[in-house]
Amino acid sequence: MDTLAYALLGFFGIGYFVLGGADIGVGMLLPFLGRDRRLTLAAIAPFFLGNEVWLVATGGLLTALFPGLEAEVFGRIWGALVVLIAAWIVRDMGLWLRGRGDGAAWRTFWDGATVAGSWAVAASWGVAVGLLMGGGAPLFAVTSCGVFALHGAVFAALRLGTHTSLAGRLAPVALVTGVPCALGAGAGHLGRTAPYAAGLALLLVLAWAALGARRYGAALASSGLAILVVPLLAAVNLPDATAAEDAGLTVTVVFVMLPLLVAAQAWVWWTFRGRVDGPSYL
Repeated sequence: MDTLAYALLGFFGIGYFVLGGADIGVGMLLPFLGRDRRLTLAAIAPFFLGNEVWLVATGGLLTALFPGLEAEVFGRIWGALVVLIAAWIVRDMGLWLRGRGDGAAWRTFWDGATVAGSWAVAASWGVAVGLLMGGGAPLFAVTSCGVFALHGAVFAALRLGTHTSLAGRLAPVALVTGVPCALGAGAGHLGRTAPYAAGLALLLVLAWAALGARRYGAALASSGLAILVVPLLAAVNLPDATAAEDAGLTVTVVFVMLPLLVAAQAWVWWTFRGRVDGPSYL
């Protein structure tokens, strides 16, 4: 039962970072992705609410399956979580409210909220994982911001077909700053964290090469795998825990619902797989 519970928790956590990391990265880079920001936001409009469901599910499963682990983890990273939740709210307010009023000042203000909230979300994840690693929180925040931004840039290039050079410039930046910071953040546990830093370096090189060859699908796959260094390093630094006594019912219910959830997510991504050709409701 413990293995199944951990598998479910990991599945939803990984899903959030791969899918949600794209729209967070686009929000981070909004000032650099073109003057028509409604068009830019149309790249993430069909996805960002569905992507957030994966995070809500991860938190809910952690509480239901591992209440002791939840208390210990939240106790260690509560400050980062407070900032994360506040930033998440600010970012979503920016996305929802920018198009609900007239005037350049109104749109500029909420665009700023989207950008600031997105950067704070990415950095908060880095701080939280750095704290779980036993230190190096500011260092790992650099890593997390780098991989989120790169993932968003590649996603924007794929969806918008423009500003592809930005993704190409971000790949080496993430490589030369993010990898050393990931290694440094785990300096006290190099045997455990160095393989993840090496894997991150390889994936960033692959993303860089794919961008140079204009293979944006391959670049998105590489950046999506690179962003997994955040949840995976969190996972390997979690304390041991045993699933709750009533975890079997939760696991059964989630496994029954899982095909429907995955099918719905796949349908959304398949339906909106094409290039963006007009503004959205945001």
